[in-house]
Amino acid sequence: MKTLQALAAAALATTLAPETATAQAASEEVKRACRQTTSQVASLIEGAKRRGVKDLEQGIQKPSDSWGTQVATYMIQAANRSDSLTQAELASLGYAYCVERRPRG
Repeated sequence: MKTLQALAAAALATTLAPETATAQAASEEVKRACRQTTSQVASLIEGAKRRGVKDLEQGIQKPSDSWGTQVATYMIQAANRSDSLTQAELASLGYAYCVERRPRG
């Protein structure tokens, strides 16, 4: 009986947290693409801030692919919410978001 309860609990835990059970590590190619994209976007945001651009959403040219655009939008929103984020911190936030939201395939 205890074994059946333990199996049921394990099955329930797996069902409730499927991302944890089936998460796959990002490939080196994905990590490289994320580093490159977030570094470029963070640099653009920092440059726009120095130039006094008020509307970062309109003042920054985003990558042409939808994945890059989503990452850039996330980073711009983070920059808009906090004036104290450094370029490195912004790139780090963007990288984490980029890897997490990478296209699955």
